[in-house]
Amino acid sequence: MTEHIIEVNSKNFVEKVIKGSESLAVIVDFWAPWCSPCKQLTPIIENAVNTVSDKVILAKINIDENQSIAAQMQIQSIPMVYAFFKGEVVDGFQGNIPESQVIEFVKKISELVGPNEDIKAQTVNLEKYITVSNWNKALEEADLILDVDQNNIDACCGKILSLIGLNKFDLAKEFISILPEEILNKDKIKDLCLKLEVNENSFKASENFDDLKKFLENNPNDIKAYIDLSNAMFGIGKISDCYATLIKAIKIDPEWNNQEARKKLLSFISSHDLTSEEARKARRQLSSILFD
Repeated sequence: MTEHIIEVNSKNFVEKVIKGSESLAVIVDFWAPWCSPCKQLTPIIENAVNTVSDKVILAKINIDENQSIAAQMQIQSIPMVYAFFKGEVVDGFQGNIPESQVIEFVKKISELVGPNEDIKAQTVNLEKYITVSNWNKALEEADLILDVDQNNIDACCGKILSLIGLNKFDLAKEFISILPEEILNKDKIKDLCLKLEVNENSFKASENFDDLKKFLENNPNDIKAYIDLSNAMFGIGKISDCYATLIKAIKIDPEWNNQEARKKLLSFISSHDLTSEEARKARRQLSSILFD
């Protein structure tokens, strides 16, 4: 047994489970030495609790030795698992369930406790560094959070955004590839995947900035040249020039290649900053072209 995996009996049940669940979540595993399914569940639930040991206590109760508790909790068969928080039963399951469901159960219970004080402080720092585009520091804070809570959505987003900001696109894609499906399905992550694609393409285009600029000067009505140059401008952070270049292209031919210039402009705005003055100005100009 460890500090967060304990044996509980009828004498300390109130102290360890009822009172103990006031500050942390307590998952109670009712078992018996003769129960084969219990033995199968034990390493699975212990491993799951070990990943959130700062938030969850696993209390193991041998029903053969604590029949009064088993009767009080109306335990009919084992293994039986109950989760307590703030002195009350909040969830539970009976029998052996798939390992993935056990992990999800423990994670859900741990989330009742909320982030610990260290993670709260690190999240504040993460947001601060992102605001000022200090991507190295933001990446450090994201990794500190992920060391404790590997599925923390703020830290996952912060790490991806930092890697994009540092132009480490392959590392960003590698990190995204190992995220669980439940995280990948979050809208924030989907938006960052789009941002990653846009920024990577733009960064690659920026390597040919001078050539693209010269080509457009010699071909002032080539819509694709405008789009290619806008990609390069976005890649080197010339956001206002990027938007202005696409507006020029739209003015020349708003319908070119199924409105590609308009779609490109909107994708840049969406992946950069929807609320910036540059974005508002570009949207006003776009509306003026399309609807006047």
